[in-house]
Amino acid sequence: MKNYLLIAVLLLALPCAAQKNLMKELTGKGVVKEALGKNAGSKVLKNARVVQGKILPGGKKAPSKLNVELDRYIFNNVSPTNITKLPILLYHPSNKQQTEAILLYVRVMDDFRSFKQEMDILLYYQAKPSERRILSAAERAQLMDKISLMNSKLMKLKNIIAPMDPAYKAAREYMVYAAETVNPMLRGMLSSQGQSLRSDRTYVMSEFFLHTPKGNKDSVFLNFMTPSARAAQIARRLPSGLKMAVLNDRVSILKEMQKLNKTIFCPDWSISSYENTEKLLRDINAGAKFDLILTDILVPGGGGYYLTDTLRSQKFNGIIIALSSYEEEEGLGLAMFKRGFDGMISMPIGFEKGSGWPQEIMKKLQNYFYYRNLNHWKR
Repeated sequence: MKNYLLIAVLLLALPCAAQKNLMKELTGKGVVKEALGKNAGSKVLKNARVVQGKILPGGKKAPSKLNVELDRYIFNNVSPTNITKLPILLYHPSNKQQTEAILLYVRVMDDFRSFKQEMDILLYYQAKPSERRILSAAERAQLMDKISLMNSKLMKLKNIIAPMDPAYKAAREYMVYAAETVNPMLRGMLSSQGQSLRSDRTYVMSEFFLHTPKGNKDSVFLNFMTPSARAAQIARRLPSGLKMAVLNDRVSILKEMQKLNKTIFCPDWSISSYENTEKLLRDINAGAKFDLILTDILVPGGGGYYLTDTLRSQKFNGIIIALSSYEEEEGLGLAMFKRGFDGMISMPIGFEKGSGWPQEIMKKLQNYFYYRNLNHWKR
């Protein structure tokens, strides 16, 4: 009755035309019926929330963790990146390398799509508390074998496709979710964002960039010697008989190192020169043995990162040291260390045109072996 009285008063207070328009609006849109009907207030309370015992009108309900996980992993259709936009890690890859990288990506992502279709059903029901069941030890082992196999396929892309490729990233995250769902004891153990930690040594910036420690400083008399005599003195303190591969696309560097190899630059070592990453990898896979690889970062056929990632995945246990014009930086050194580099020598562009580079590089190499003996590194 009060509601009818309120409307009547409102109509009396308005001119005649306005009364007609207002009544038309109210009745036409069902406002009166809705306000006075038996379901009055139902829409207001539909999204209401209880806060400290009081009913408050609310907006959209916050998504639950379950819905977020279902949307992110199970209902998310992982579409491979268009091959024309595929972020290939290789630096100046050959046509063959590029074709092989694309074919591998397509094949692995197609295998992942099939794997995900099969796994989604289990993960969906395991995500819902009302549907979840305890997996038997045999079933869990069988599922973990499938997860391990798919993971090994995705790992083949690690050295070839950039880790932030959307499809590749989503696939890796899905595998972590699947493994942690099948075996809850793995939760928190597989979600690390970085590369796996090295167990052979710990990262120390001064050691990685091969700074000369107090215990390996040269005699002050070396400063009074000619560059060639100084280089000869340093060379005597290097291990003898090593085989070194030098990977660099600057032909002038390779020529100078070869020319001085038998006189003042690592005279007791044999040096093999390479201008292309792919060629070096082919020789190693064909049986070539090297104790140490001195590599630039940006080299056609893949580059230093690709070379190191590939060799480490093949269990190559030789020394890999970068020779680059990059400046020494903490973050750069740590990232290279995680990728499998054992050190870095920073030299300016065009260093090979000077006279002091043989002793500078050899001194850095000598520092490496000093640190290795001091810290008992495995390589």
